[in-house]
Amino acid sequence: MLAKILTAAGCVVAIAATDAAQAADWQYCLALSRDNHRVYMSPPFPNRGRPGDADAAFASMLDQNGYPHDDVQCPRADDENSIATMRQYAIKYNQESGNAIIAMPREKMR
Repeated sequence: MLAKILTAAGCVVAIAATDAAQAADWQYCLALSRDNHRVYMSPPFPNRGRPGDADAAFASMLDQNGYPHDDVQCPRADDENSIATMRQYAIKYNQESGNAIIAMPREKMR
């Protein structure tokens, strides 16, 4: 009986973990340009690709437009409000660190 309960509990945990992984569907991208004291930042967007797709696409867009940058990162969150909060914190942190925020328009993200 205990084995059946533990098995059922394990299934519930596995389903919850799967749901949480699928729920992490919002992100934004940013790339620091240390030499220029700038941070290029995308607006929040729903994630529809594989991990790393957004990073590569954002880096490519920056390269094509001639924006010098260091590593790209694209944080993820469970919902739009969470990612907006994370993005706002990154803006504040970088401004306090002396970096200019360069907001990339949505049309350049396509």
